Amino acid sequence: MSTAFDDDPERRPTEPRAPRGRTVVRRSAAQRRAPGVDGGTNPVGPITLSVMRSMIAAVDALQGYTAAGTVPAFAPAPSEGEVTGLAEHVRKYQAATRQFIADWLRDTRQSAWLVEGSSGRILDTVSAGARDGSALADAQIAIAADQQLHGLRRRLVRAGVGIPVATWSRRQVLDEDTDLTRATAARPMTAVVSVVQNSDRRVRTVRVHLLDPVEVATLELAGVAMPLAADFTAPVALTLGLERKPAASAYGIRAAARRGTVDGFTALTPFAPDRVPLILLEGAGHSPLVTAQIANEIAGDADLRRRFQVWLYRYPMAAPLFHAARRLRDELEAFHTRLEAVTEGSLPGRGVVIAYGPGAVLAKTLLVDSNDALWDACFTTPLAALELAAADRALLESLFFWRRSPRIDRVIVAGEPRNTAALTAGVGARAVQLFVRQNPELRSAIERIHWRQKQHLRRPALSSTADPATARSEFPEPLFQALSDVSVCADRALLALTAAADGRDAGGSDARVFSPAAGLAPLCTQLLPAGPDILGPRSTAFVLDWLRPRH
Repeated sequence: MSTAFDDDPERRPTEPRAPRGRTVVRRSAAQRRAPGVDGGTNPVGPITLSVMRSMIAAVDALQGYTAAGTVPAFAPAPSEGEVTGLAEHVRKYQAATRQFIADWLRDTRQSAWLVEGSSGRILDTVSAGARDGSALADAQIAIAADQQLHGLRRRLVRAGVGIPVATWSRRQVLDEDTDLTRATAARPMTAVVSVVQNSDRRVRTVRVHLLDPVEVATLELAGVAMPLAADFTAPVALTLGLERKPAASAYGIRAAARRGTVDGFTALTPFAPDRVPLILLEGAGHSPLVTAQIANEIAGDADLRRRFQVWLYRYPMAAPLFHAARRLRDELEAFHTRLEAVTEGSLPGRGVVIAYGPGAVLAKTLLVDSNDALWDACFTTPLAALELAAADRALLESLFFWRRSPRIDRVIVAGEPRNTAALTAGVGARAVQLFVRQNPELRSAIERIHWRQKQHLRRPALSSTADPATARSEFPEPLFQALSDVSVCADRALLALTAAADGRDAGGSDARVFSPAAGLAPLCTQLLPAGPDILGPRSTAFVLDWLRPRH
């Protein structure tokens, strides 16, 4: 798709023709009392006189060059020694536009003006049309080049004409009527300034256009087709910066950290009704940057950004993982119900999950029917035979029995925990221990169930090679192993990027070995280096390749 800004009188917008002998514009009393053209500011709006003059001169020079004769094809990044006259005029246009947008960001409520061509003085304002980005008039806007990367590895841009910016709306507590396009991620846009000569040749219409670089790849400027510049990383980095809330701790997510999310999900790329939801599950105690690199790469890929919208799910890391998994399943259902309401049931397909570390435990529960496997791994007595309060019975039923999620099509596991010792020692212990930093109501329920039903608990069968000193809890370890052995349903897919053994993995015969991919033949496996760089550039490229359609 392309957009045209040129000086063709048949296509350019024109002002109403003034009666003979009268000018097309009217000046207010304040404008008539304004200082002369050498003053530092315009009487209307934030654009200074020198910046407005430079903008008009740059466009006039570009239009004059293109109107003089045959113009070579425009190259956004010409080789050294091959700088053409067109490239030089475009460079000056870009410099003038950069200064113009910097001034305009001081007050974006107005985006079109009538300007005296010779002096650069603003004579009046013009109503902005929908194509000029007036729908974003209440949004926050920042120049993309000024945005810090906040830990993202690289800035993904498209060279061309225009000034890339990032736009976003202030987060609010969501309700059923909230517009998802306003309550999600920052959005990439590109600001372009057009200058059109009016019927009164002394007057110009100067207008700021905000174009979506995802939808618009080229524009026509001064009669020449040129690529539209874009910065796809700045909105992701800006969203990460906005999400740095002090209430989010390393091992637990407090309620304040989820304020402004969509049912616990934070968008890292803009919401669009025709894109498949891709959900990132981070590892316990790790920065969201580990998985945010994937969001950045998807935003910068022309094919993937049209197919996926990326969401980060913030699960309670200090809770037992199966409690967090239950909450994920409930909130995923609510999240998809909201998406279907917004899209009128027209989502293009089931979602994709990319999980890292302990997040893989949550992810696999989305692909399997639990049946009795997990209960039998922990209890010797059926649930129906236990004497429990109604609330405790409901809690156990939700933790041990569930059906696979109809919302998820594929899970990609990166850096899976290969053994239960990794989940019950060190940092992992804080994520899965039953009595560490729990909600008091949940802690009380677990305490009642554990001690009153202790005679019904099944003790884990440790192998001769296992170290009993690492057995931190009777409850979770057999549960992890049982989930590891449950196969994924036949119509679902799981891709495992397997981390190399860390020395504690005793092999497939050890009852402690846990792998979300165990008990099934995954689509593909790749051995990756162990450690925090499991989602490094090589493995990230591997994940992105498997997000593309397979033929």
